Amino acid sequence: MRIRGIRKGVDLLGKRSMKTDGEFVKQLGYSLRLVLGGVVAVVVAVLLAPPMLLATLFTSSGRPGQIAGYAWSWSVAKVLGVSASLTGQEKVKPGQSYVVTPNHQGNVDVLAIEMVLPVRVFWVIKKELTRIPFFGWALARSGAVSLDRSNPEEAVRGLMAGAHRMSRGWSLLIYPEGTRSPDGSLHPFKRGAFRLAVQAGIPVLPVTINGAFKIWPKNTLRFRPGHMLVSIGDPIPTAGLTEDDIQTLMEITRLAIERELDFDYDPFLPGERSRPNASD
Repeated sequence: MRIRGIRKGVDLLGKRSMKTDGEFVKQLGYSLRLVLGGVVAVVVAVLLAPPMLLATLFTSSGRPGQIAGYAWSWSVAKVLGVSASLTGQEKVKPGQSYVVTPNHQGNVDVLAIEMVLPVRVFWVIKKELTRIPFFGWALARSGAVSLDRSNPEEAVRGLMAGAHRMSRGWSLLIYPEGTRSPDGSLHPFKRGAFRLAVQAGIPVLPVTINGAFKIWPKNTLRFRPGHMLVSIGDPIPTAGLTEDDIQTLMEITRLAIERELDFDYDPFLPGERSRPNASD
């Protein structure tokens, strides 16, 4: 009996060891994929920057930046093994400009936005990014609005200048949280996006992204390929609103994003990839 018990214990330890080894090998594969994705991100950005810079000499429409952004995101997503699908597309009115306000769960939600969002957007970016050779120069020429976050007054002026670029159906995308969420939840909003929407009289388009945090959390190297779900909420009109209404507008937008936020969403279930409007 004692020998049989010892054998069972050895078998159990062996199975646990095999499971642990299997998980280690799998995570090692994910990590190598992440490294390769980083290399591809840099290489593709360098390859796309010169033709994009050249194209912007002949047009200021922002179209070259949109094409380059999609190509870059698609390439990186393919290597990383991440994908995205969209719901609520019917809520977007063709030709209408919006201030697009997505939640910011992690490093990969940028890829989801570029791949599936049916809105032509100029991005609001940190000014430091525009100093990166070729890549940063291309971003600046693409029409992206760069902000110096160390100078609040200059940042506000930059946002107001961005309002003049929203024409012919182009929109401005601003993460209202200002940075990636450290835990996947929705954090306090900054006023800039909503002040811009009120002053320009442009609707706010709330967008919720699920899955990005679990795929690649902030400030970690814990990465796992998965599928993100992008949900578009009802546009929130701002015509007739004043500075006094900004706080209320922020609260309405927050509720709209939270309504679609699903902490139980599993980006690693194979069934999630079969949703309609999926981008692989």
